[in-house]
Amino acid sequence: MRALIGFIITIVVLLLLLLFAFGLLRVALITLPACGVSVSITLLTLFLFRAHKIHRLDSYGTLARIIAVRFDGEQLHWDLEESQIDSYAKAKLATFFSIAFGITSIWLILNIIYKKGAFNDVTRFSTNVNLVISYSISVIIVIIAIVKVQPAETLKDAIWERAGCLVSQINTHLERIQELYSLENSIKSFAYQLKVSFPVDFKTEIQEFVNSHKDELLTDTTELNKLIVRNIDRAEEDRADLEKANNLYRAAMKLYTVVAIEVNWTGSMPLIKEMEYDYEGMASENLKSLLTDRKWKEFHDVVNEIMRDLQRLRELAIKYQEEGCKEQTDEEKAYRILEISPATSDEEIRKIYRDLALNYHPDNAERTTSGIKKLAEDRFKEINWAYNFLKGIRNF
Repeated sequence: MRALIGFIITIVVLLLLLLFAFGLLRVALITLPACGVSVSITLLTLFLFRAHKIHRLDSYGTLARIIAVRFDGEQLHWDLEESQIDSYAKAKLATFFSIAFGITSIWLILNIIYKKGAFNDVTRFSTNVNLVISYSISVIIVIIAIVKVQPAETLKDAIWERAGCLVSQINTHLERIQELYSLENSIKSFAYQLKVSFPVDFKTEIQEFVNSHKDELLTDTTELNKLIVRNIDRAEEDRADLEKANNLYRAAMKLYTVVAIEVNWTGSMPLIKEMEYDYEGMASENLKSLLTDRKWKEFHDVVNEIMRDLQRLRELAIKYQEEGCKEQTDEEKAYRILEISPATSDEEIRKIYRDLALNYHPDNAERTTSGIKKLAEDRFKEINWAYNFLKGIRNF
């Protein structure tokens, strides 16, 4: 605007100098107020036209047809559709009306001045000629002002500025996607520690929404804001739940390590088998699926139950060790190994022996670890020794 005013002032000064050279300075000075009013009316008309066009950009979704929006997964990029904007920014009608209003205002003002006799005897020309000169000066200044303003280009600049502002606002909202990146990385870290394939995909829904609604976002970002907030809340909940699950699972594994040492020291196959059963439960796909399905309560219930069972095994192992530390005769040791009392009948001893021998036969441990195989062999030898010992002293 400042450049336009400076340009008009420069043109006026040059015209005054030119008219002064031809002895028409007084006519020019009389014409200046009319020129000022007509130029103001012309510019006001163009301004109202521009304001109307800008209003339509937001109110009728016109901007979405004028600019091409592209989404790269994190923010929007845009370019003007030249064919569309050229069509929308046509200002021929506005230019015509602005010239018409400007010239009409000149005619009305100069006629008033003319009727008051202001053009009488101001030059060597007649009054009518002076009026025509005044008209000519005013029309030239109005046309120069319109040419300088360039309504179509000015409107393009306004559309460019408006589009940049709107897309920038949308990108400000989309910056919160970075929060999702951070949350997803945290979730993946916990899932890796738990050795579970946890579904982590909060950005895709937002990206699909933006891709399918990027034009509508230029007029309303309410739904986008709601979607981003909803996904961030979901991600925060999953991260918190996974962290709790991970802490519980780590505590269970730590307890298992302690119990494994205690139980293996006893050499008791029943305890070892129970312990291995608990481990299988902790490593099972069924347990992991509870995390994948976000069944947090069920996961906690199962792990807590396993921990209670591990604690029970630990107490039994400690008790077993305490009993093993007492001095025992071979007979007492044999009864303890077969887990029977001296009152057990010979027939019951035979049956218990067969069951134990069948259960703890080394062939049953073929698919287990080498440590378990060794324990099975040792246990099987103990059972055979105990049975043969009791068979010898009881003569059955």
